[in-house]
Amino acid sequence: MNELKNRITVANSGLLQWLLPDFPTENPLLNGMFCYICNGLVLHLRHIFKPQNVSYNLRKTVTETKNINNTTSKEWLILITEFLSNRNSKSTKTISELLGSENKKYKRNERGSKFLIPKNTNLNYVAINPDLENTETDKPVTFLAFSGEKLNLKLNYLTELFPNVELVENTYDGGIQLFFNPVDNRFDFTAVACEIFTDYKTLDELTDVNINGISFMFKPNKLKTRAGYTMTE
Repeated sequence: MNELKNRITVANSGLLQWLLPDFPTENPLLNGMFCYICNGLVLHLRHIFKPQNVSYNLRKTVTETKNINNTTSKEWLILITEFLSNRNSKSTKTISELLGSENKKYKRNERGSKFLIPKNTNLNYVAINPDLENTETDKPVTFLAFSGEKLNLKLNYLTELFPNVELVENTYDGGIQLFFNPVDNRFDFTAVACEIFTDYKTLDELTDVNINGISFMFKPNKLKTRAGYTMTE
């Protein structure tokens, strides 16, 4: 027992002598009091800083979502891409709750995605995959689409964020697809697509066209279809 006390005293003495050179380290009682005070200080600091970080992250998420649900055009695009970046993307269920409520008009066996009634009144709909019921286990988002006549995106807003763009003819139901891939790895999504029903065949012709729909894809591999490109496992 005496040997253990001596070891503790020696260990504490080194720390004490470094912090307080004149502290009487040979006294075991004072050593013990010093350690007790230090441990209490560490626990107190943890108590102070941890809730503040959690509170800050919560306020940041609420603020971002509020702004996303109240803007259009370039501002909206910047906010939604930041929301879906730096591994900050929320789960499918969390994104659904933040952006809208389920549109029960579309039954699950009749749809390819879950459709939401958007909180942002500038949008007509939000679509999200996987299509989960409330009782199902949550999963990471794989697809997220927005559409609205007031969205008013421009080609240059998109190319500023995603410079790798390809114009693809949609031979399935007409129009063209703008497909942005690859994208910067700070984004959680792997590709962006916009469908435009127009006869224009070059990017230069699209400079002033309003783009009112956009899709974010999260899977890793590019696949060509009649309607354009998609991303798969």
